Amino acid sequence: MPQPAEPGTWSGRGLWRYRADLSIRGEPVTLGEGGTPIVPYEKLLLKLEGISPTGSFKDRGAATAITAARAAGARTVVEDSSGNAGTAIAAYAAAAGMKARIFAPDDIVAVKARAIQALGAELIKVSGPRSAVTQAAVAAGHEAYDVGHARDDTFLEGTKTIAYELFEELGEKLTDVVTPVGQGTVLIGLAMGFADLVSAGRMERAPRLHGVQAEACAPLVRGATIGRPSPVVPQPSIADGIRIPEPTRAERSYAAVRYSGGRWIAVSEHAIENAWRQAAAVGLLMEPTSAAAIAGARVLNVSPGAVLIITGSGMKAIDRY
Repeated sequence: MPQPAEPGTWSGRGLWRYRADLSIRGEPVTLGEGGTPIVPYEKLLLKLEGISPTGSFKDRGAATAITAARAAGARTVVEDSSGNAGTAIAAYAAAAGMKARIFAPDDIVAVKARAIQALGAELIKVSGPRSAVTQAAVAAGHEAYDVGHARDDTFLEGTKTIAYELFEELGEKLTDVVTPVGQGTVLIGLAMGFADLVSAGRMERAPRLHGVQAEACAPLVRGATIGRPSPVVPQPSIADGIRIPEPTRAERSYAAVRYSGGRWIAVSEHAIENAWRQAAAVGLLMEPTSAAAIAGARVLNVSPGAVLIITGSGMKAIDRY
């Protein structure tokens, strides 16, 4: 893993400001991702990842994954997604002049399905459990380049830049970070980025990383005491973006929380919806999935100034307000 650059070697703006510390070859594919703002809310700080080209943090991972795929000579990429990752991959593949095939659950949110199609990608809906969607994408990957965000580590190279940005803005004042967790791409990316900073001596210690899931589908929370996801039957949830019953990279998600001294928490549908609507009442539109971080922070009673990762834009769920 490359070490973070010395002060002064990060230049420019956005995600590719950190190019020296990303294990990615090739000319960057970019739509202006990264550099998202931090705003105060109650006694907390919100990192607004919804202010991204396609409205979610997944644009960071899509930028690095598609850059790597193009450098490898890929012409067609495949991804499996409940919506946001599929939209991001569709957008960045289009920007790179590549074709994209997105496999999604048949109950994908309609606006996300339409976005994937509007960006020129082929949307393939798969019936059955979420694992069936993944299996279909993996099978398709035998004839195309698999950029699945739950499998391709080049995707994590993009999400780790969130840690770099938090460090640059908050420094040692950063004590706690709370994020919704489905597949764990934000959580693991944060752990990677902070590990880089600590190993380079730029931070004394990483902040505590806390993972939040919805009670309706909380395999990581329920299995936290034994260190492996607990089998669950996912129930309908307003937080559709983290409704992942069989998360991959579970060991890395557990390690991110454990080694940082963080905690796991599951929150109710009522708590998520309340947090979601309360945020909108003061001008903050976010996906219901993102509001799980607010609900979780309240239960965890994190210290003032804790950062919450607001993973997606409320415009993706405007019809549900």
